[in-house]
Amino acid sequence: MRKVPALVTAAAVLAVPCYAKAAEKIASLGNARTGHVAVDYTIAFLGIPFGHTQYDIRVGSDGYHTDSHFETSGIVSAFWQATIDATAAGQFTAAGISPAQYDSHYRRGGKPPRRVKLSYGSDGMPVLFADPPYDTHKYPVTDAEKKAGLDPLSAATSVLTAIRESATNPCGTAAPVFDGRRRYNIEFTYLRDEALKLDNGLFTGNAHLCQLHYNQIAGFKPKILKEGRELPPAYAWLAEIPNASAPHGHYIVPLKLWASTGFGTVTATLTQLKVEGSAGKS
Repeated sequence: MRKVPALVTAAAVLAVPCYAKAAEKIASLGNARTGHVAVDYTIAFLGIPFGHTQYDIRVGSDGYHTDSHFETSGIVSAFWQATIDATAAGQFTAAGISPAQYDSHYRRGGKPPRRVKLSYGSDGMPVLFADPPYDTHKYPVTDAEKKAGLDPLSAATSVLTAIRESATNPCGTAAPVFDGRRRYNIEFTYLRDEALKLDNGLFTGNAHLCQLHYNQIAGFKPKILKEGRELPPAYAWLAEIPNASAPHGHYIVPLKLWASTGFGTVTATLTQLKVEGSAGKS
């Protein structure tokens, strides 16, 4: 079970967006742009819920602020009780997205909590603070690799705000991530559109079926990769939710994500969706 959160995070987050289109859209929104997206997911293994995760993104003319929460529940908490709270903030730019700060707090059972913070300078270089500290020498990440990535929440924000989409790939091309000790990409492959109706009634309509692939670039390797195996392929249904506050005029919301492991299927299913926003010329 310890591998599941990394798998779900890889599937959820979430490389070459239409920069000119994004810049034109952002400029047209001006100072009046405000938006709010809140999504909750239930995470299950073999159909049995074992946790939930939440994302709350606020968009404005001064940039974005994202909060997330992950927590185990049910029988899983009896032997693996964990919570992760994180925040991120940054700016939308003509080049896509520019993070300013990421701060996460991980608590697992009775073990000491771990804090990981990334602060970004004007040159885009992230400065790491980790308590307890990481051993960054055994699995090094170069400065160039660090600058090419986004913190995990900013990467997810870039997917949800459609910054990563392209004309041929409505899922988004890739979310580049540097989490303080790993540099990896979550790469998206658009397969087809499908008619979808969630059992909980939150969505009915066409959704993009996408395949997600975890591509390790540098830094610490998850146990499964150290053993010479690959993470199983993951899939997602993504829906375009129109909203004037979004840089591209819509948000891209994962409706369901799933991956089949050797022991069964892990799923993350949307259980709450709230989208608010307005935009106008300043």
